[in-house]
Amino acid sequence: MKELSRREFLKVAGLTVSTSVIAACAPPALTPAAEKPAEAPKPAPAEPVKLELWTFVNTHARWFRSMAEDYKKEKNPNFELNVSEIAYSDMHDKAQIALQAGGVGAPDLVDLEQGRFGGFLRGTGDPGLVDLTDWLKEGGYMEKLVASREALYTYKGKTYGVEHALCPVVLYYRADVFENAGIDMSQIETWDDFINAGKDLAQGEVKLLLFPEHDVLLRNRGADWFDADGNVTLDSELSISTMEWILALRDQFGVADAGPEGNGSKYSTTWYGVLKEGKYLAVMGADWYAGFLKDNVPELSGKWKAIALPAFEKGGLRTSCHGGTGNCIVKYSKHVDVAWDFMQYSMLSVEGNVRRYEMTNLFPPFIPAMDNPRLRKAEEYFGGQVLGELFAKLGPTVPAQYQSPYRSELGSNLGALWVDIFEGKIKPAEAFKKVADDIRKVMAEEGAA
Repeated sequence: MKELSRREFLKVAGLTVSTSVIAACAPPALTPAAEKPAEAPKPAPAEPVKLELWTFVNTHARWFRSMAEDYKKEKNPNFELNVSEIAYSDMHDKAQIALQAGGVGAPDLVDLEQGRFGGFLRGTGDPGLVDLTDWLKEGGYMEKLVASREALYTYKGKTYGVEHALCPVVLYYRADVFENAGIDMSQIETWDDFINAGKDLAQGEVKLLLFPEHDVLLRNRGADWFDADGNVTLDSELSISTMEWILALRDQFGVADAGPEGNGSKYSTTWYGVLKEGKYLAVMGADWYAGFLKDNVPELSGKWKAIALPAFEKGGLRTSCHGGTGNCIVKYSKHVDVAWDFMQYSMLSVEGNVRRYEMTNLFPPFIPAMDNPRLRKAEEYFGGQVLGELFAKLGPTVPAQYQSPYRSELGSNLGALWVDIFEGKIKPAEAFKKVADDIRKVMAEEGAA
């Protein structure tokens, strides 16, 4: 596959930010968010300023601290940034409560994961965040950002966050094991190819892979839990058949399961423990999961590599998208001007985006950074593979992910049923219909259906 230049990428991906995806999901009765001045704030003042930033990702925290050190040296010697790393659920719950209370106890900047962002739009429709739209346009940033990623933080024509990562999904695999077995992973094109090539490696407690996430595979097939118009599509035939295929990896092919805890998690200490023991030989993950592997299983350095995600059919899409986190400015901050200046320095600069990739493996959604040679370095942890080349090739084909104010609630309701689905206590069709109908009912009650 020929790697696209930045100019070609723009043509292929259509990267002028469109808000139609999110605007279509908007409940008609919502009150517009509070207006802000049309002009971007002035550059950071010289007086001492200390900003508070919340994030739930350790790698993000390290990168923000690094950028803050340089910002202080280069832009404002009186600048201080305190980065608080808070557990995922706790941070989002705490932030939502603070914003609903008029900013009491809120930070100046906050990382919001795309799966939780929709929940901040419920109620009045004012998420308590600064509308960045005009500032992004005035600064010439809109055309430099990947539209499908910014759409996750855009609602009713207003963009509230700047995305950290492009989030292309690949298949990470134990290169040492597959190569010792004489398997040429470069020849893998479809899931059938992968299963047939590696099935003999799945013996006893050893599995080829963990169950892939349902929504990630669904996006690979051109669908999602919601459609572009905000309708719930979790219980579509394609969605149900995708889940049935995931279960068949265990029940029919015997090559995968729901993990050591039975819940499909690939983030727990228990999971990383069995990964170190070689009990799973591959795992589907986005660009950022490369950083998770480095941090949590450093003992396996040099033993991992990655290929494009296998397609369901020959010639099919070879990637998906998973996750995403937007950095946002809290509108109640006393230092919105400084926060915006720091956001430009960190989130909206080539150096910031390239350094973030070097520190976290988050491939930049900031187009001017995509051609930087520092993204093309061989990585010792991945056996000398240049992961940046793989991410760059897949970038133009990353599928859309549709946002909704109800996505967080749907995900929470579905999360309570995953173990029962994995254990066969409830059929995918029954579980998906129940969750989908419950969300449709809530949407109707709030005038959004």
